[in-house]
Amino acid sequence: MSTEVLAPPGTRSDALVDRLHAWTTTVDHKRLGIMYIVLALVFLVIGGIEAAVMRIQLIVPHNQFVSPQVFNRMFTMHGTTMIFFVVMPVLFGFATYLLPLMIGARDMAFPV
Repeated sequence: MSTEVLAPPGTRSDALVDRLHAWTTTVDHKRLGIMYIVLALVFLVIGGIEAAVMRIQLIVPHNQFVSPQVFNRMFTMHGTTMIFFVVMPVLFGFATYLLPLMIGARDMAFPV
């Protein structure tokens, strides 16, 4: 016989699951825009780490922090991350957030 106690309905975990479900299944343009921008900020941190690795390599001449091949790969990854995973989602996020407000729409077109 199990002695685990089940949480009563309406507890904090149920509310968290409900809020998470509401955010992930929303058609509200403001929430969608915020999600775009938050994701872009996450990738901004990743791109910043890539930039920091490159800067550490360039602190002193003949540094062996990373190999030349890894530095070249990091350079390419940093550029791709910053353009495609930071700049574009921020632009899409602001457009998704602001454009329906500017044209007076109530919701996103074709939300599904």
